[in-house]
Amino acid sequence: MNYKSITFLFLLISTNICVAQKGTIDVDFSSNEWKTLGSVEVKEFDSELATCISDGSGIAYLDGIDFQNGIIECDLYSPSPKAYLGIVFRIGSLTNFEYIYFQPHTSGKWDAVQYDPIFNSSATWQLYNGKPYQAVANIPTNEWFHVKIEVADDSAKVYLHNNPNHILSVKLKHDYTSGGLGVCSYHPAIFANLKITKHAPISILKRKALPVLDDKTYISSWLISEPYDNFDFALEKPFLDDDLISKWHTVNAEENYVINLNRHFTKSKTKNTVLAKTILSSDKAQRKKIHFGYSDKIKVYLNSKELFTGDNSFSDSGRYEDRGYVVDQDKTIELPLLKGENELIFEISEDKFGWGFIAKVEDLEALEIKNVK
Repeated sequence: MNYKSITFLFLLISTNICVAQKGTIDVDFSSNEWKTLGSVEVKEFDSELATCISDGSGIAYLDGIDFQNGIIECDLYSPSPKAYLGIVFRIGSLTNFEYIYFQPHTSGKWDAVQYDPIFNSSATWQLYNGKPYQAVANIPTNEWFHVKIEVADDSAKVYLHNNPNHILSVKLKHDYTSGGLGVCSYHPAIFANLKITKHAPISILKRKALPVLDDKTYISSWLISEPYDNFDFALEKPFLDDDLISKWHTVNAEENYVINLNRHFTKSKTKNTVLAKTILSSDKAQRKKIHFGYSDKIKVYLNSKELFTGDNSFSDSGRYEDRGYVVDQDKTIELPLLKGENELIFEISEDKFGWGFIAKVEDLEALEIKNVK
């Protein structure tokens, strides 16, 4: 994805928006209720006036809509073969919101439709990949296509081309937030006929259930350090530097057993690396396999000894293996465990599109994964 070149268009709709209106709301893109990032100009497209955002973040949203549950419908058009155009909703802030987008340049492939929750200003699609979060679909170029998204509590269903059968059903990763709603793209895109139907919100007393993690071979709880600058791993064994690593947080895995670091930290050029630490208590000296996946870079240490270094950064080749996905059991190494407590440390560095990892041991024979605090 190229975030530097961002241009997209919005067709104007004749009816005015009233964000307090009940039932279905036909949205007027020219309303002053819209908030946008980037320069805006009005021009004609397809014989109609259009609003063009030629620079900026590529997002336009209604801040006062207070959307939580309901139906979002919109017609989308991509004049560019390569685009990431979609719908953003439950915008609590411009740093945290839900995003579902469509890729005409991968039409017919596994990632033509992508769920990409934004955490602390970071895209996270590398963490949320596979059938629960991506779908094969026909996404045309230079042709209108209709999108409908039904949002209910902790899930969203995506429908395309007025087909009554959904093509994707996802468990939403943010908490039960209500907020703004709008459209977004990282390349030229056109949006028309946006309609919003608000349903009853979730009870303020209802809380999102904690994930059920039945497979105890996954390491589901880690101590995570505060972020520091070490993307290229120039610093050797930073966990030995108490001035650099002075504070730790307990972070738990999500439903897919992934540790989503973007949820807890804001990545920057100087805050791009963390340490993840756990204790493996072994009843005897033994060698035990550990399987893991990560993004973008990793170093693995056991009892202060470096065992593995890897780079799984994004490459724009179009191949699945170059996307930088965090894949369960992508890598496997052997841990030479000592009898007693063994300190396992992952050093994880991030560039873009998802900061996290997943890890599991081959079995728990003569081994205990200790809850760290």
